[in-house]
Amino acid sequence: MFITPIPAEDSLQATAPIRTQKRKIVIGLLAAGLFLAACGSDDEAAAPAATDDAPAASADEAEAPAAVSISTGSTDAGDVLVNDAGLSLYGFLPDEGGTPTCGGGCAEAWPPIMLPSADLPEGLDPSIFGVTDGIDGGSQLMAGGWPLYLFAGDAAAGDISGQGSGGNWFLVAPDGSLITDEAAAPAPASTDTETSAGY
Repeated sequence: MFITPIPAEDSLQATAPIRTQKRKIVIGLLAAGLFLAACGSDDEAAAPAATDDAPAASADEAEAPAAVSISTGSTDAGDVLVNDAGLSLYGFLPDEGGTPTCGGGCAEAWPPIMLPSADLPEGLDPSIFGVTDGIDGGSQLMAGGWPLYLFAGDAAAGDISGQGSGGNWFLVAPDGSLITDEAAAPAPASTDTETSAGY
């Protein structure tokens, strides 16, 4: 018969720190494994089931700008370019040369006229209109070399409350030129959308 000696109390105390370290390592590895498993993706769970009824739209299709229709509208400043809702279109002086400079917070107050593709919309005269890369991506419509914008403070057809705003924003004439005539500028708009930065 074999008798297993019982270790002395001193040797038990000496192995306790080693066991504690091993436990910490094992617990750490288990926690890391659980974390990684939770962060991983299960393709079957993440992707919705496809149906034969309708193809799923891609993210680009879901966020693509609507088709653009531009025409001429009458305002107190004369005839100007307008969108399909009759809202006046503006150019921004810092965009001289055709490169948009109004993005982020500026684009919230002055939404750019974005296109669904880099192609010039049908019916627009290519001697006046063009397309440029938008500052926040996509394609932006231009007239007379000026990227085009709406003003969030204009609520109805014929409104021109953005005219002359900050000394940088001007209505766009049907030939693509900016209407910078001070006589065409209405009384300053009292909106929260204009800032000291000119937008």
